[in-house]
Amino acid sequence: MDFKKILLVVILFLILFAGLLFYLKQSDSDSVSKNSLSPEEQMVSDRISPLGNGEGFWDEAISPFREDRAKPYLELLDDLKSGKINFVWEVWALRRKCKSDFTPDQCNATILAYIDAEYDSPDKEKVRDLFVSYFRYEEEYRKWEQPTDLPFLELYEKIKSKRREVLSDKAELIFGMEESQVSFLEGSNHFIKQSANLPADLRVKQYEEFKKKTYGNYYDSLVSREDKFDHYQMEMSLRDKEFSSISDPKEKEKYLFKIESKYFGKEKAENLANERKKEAKFSESISSYESKEREFLKENANLSQAEKDKKLKELRIQMLGSEEEADAYLRRKNIEEAGK
Repeated sequence: MDFKKILLVVILFLILFAGLLFYLKQSDSDSVSKNSLSPEEQMVSDRISPLGNGEGFWDEAISPFREDRAKPYLELLDDLKSGKINFVWEVWALRRKCKSDFTPDQCNATILAYIDAEYDSPDKEKVRDLFVSYFRYEEEYRKWEQPTDLPFLELYEKIKSKRREVLSDKAELIFGMEESQVSFLEGSNHFIKQSANLPADLRVKQYEEFKKKTYGNYYDSLVSREDKFDHYQMEMSLRDKEFSSISDPKEKEKYLFKIESKYFGKEKAENLANERKKEAKFSESISSYESKEREFLKENANLSQAEKDKKLKELRIQMLGSEEEADAYLRRKNIEEAGK
């Protein structure tokens, strides 16, 4: 199982880095050369942008403004520090409410007016300052000439430095969660290589401890938004060596059932096991049919093509269980042949 591919799924909620350039750089949004990134880094950079393009927000976006009363400043700070909300995603959720013909400055002004209307002093000034500081950061970023020949992680370090140059201590508040995710991505590759020979149970345990340490205060919020299937895939990748060493099919099923029950519950695990049994049985039927097909063609080489097709169709229906399954098999086979 390809770890890097799985890891990209696990961090499904990372903010998009490529979209950052789309908003800030506008006409020269491709100023960071894709040739400077490896294929894996390019896939990551396409999913990690501090500003994004207004897409992909979770359902709780604009959470500070959804309640009957505006969320108090200190409560907003706690939510940002814990990762319950992501400041940049909140900005973009608000921007999506701006009219389509608004300029960035007009949209920003509208957001500030919205804050003025929602908050009373002194919270109003404090919340406003967060947004104004962030808008100033965008302006500075727009003027910044980025290096174009750096690997993704080196470029990201430059971006982190720029954030702190402009935002000082607000950089951690606004971008801390994203930066912890990138740190986890970088460290995970090292962990996977270094832990390859650990017993599977210990490897899984240490991976989770490493994740918790890297995410810090953001751990609970980030993990709560991750998909159970992503967690399952990640654990199976960590257990791949042990799982591959099991030769007995029944023992393999027991192993899978234990892990699947952990993530999906016993009922779902039983359903998955039943589906695998059906697939295995159908696969055996196909193998048997293809063996019979070769035998039939060898023994009936003199039959006309029409007779061969007729007899083989009857054989497919008989061995695959129904005309529908027989036709589906033939379609798949034809597609495979056409693709060769």
